[in-house]
Amino acid sequence: MIQIKVNLNSLEDIYHPFSKNTLNPTLASFIYEECFGYPANNKISITISSSQKFSEQEKEEIIKLIHANFIAEWKEEKIKNTLANAFRGILFFAGIIILLFIYLIKVEFLHEFLLILGWLAIWESVYDFLFVEMKEKNKRKRYQMISQSKIVFE
Repeated sequence: MIQIKVNLNSLEDIYHPFSKNTLNPTLASFIYEECFGYPANNKISITISSSQKFSEQEKEEIIKLIHANFIAEWKEEKIKNTLANAFRGILFFAGIIILLFIYLIKVEFLHEFLLILGWLAIWESVYDFLFVEMKEKNKRKRYQMISQSKIVFE
């Protein structure tokens, strides 16, 4: 289990400077970065301490705000992933079509250019699928685990 300790000076440290409905981006980054070095599927516990005492209602609001922030991040990453996968698929099939099309071309320069372009399109989509997707999947998993984290107050 990943233990994240957050020390707040006041209730205002939780909120975005311009909105009481949004988590402070610095705090969100801190929580996310504290998960580095651990497997993405580890359970997470966030301990919040402060010299200021929070009411039960404030504690509930803080918990909801943290969870809501990371649920929103997770959903955003899922949308990006869906669009990226669609683009990868289109690029892959475009590469195949280009490679099939080169057999109709008799001009040497154009033939070589399309051959390189077709293989480049296929390689780029396969590379993204094999290597980039793995990092993005870990990122989505971390957001999901933080959104389900146990939050306690000291």
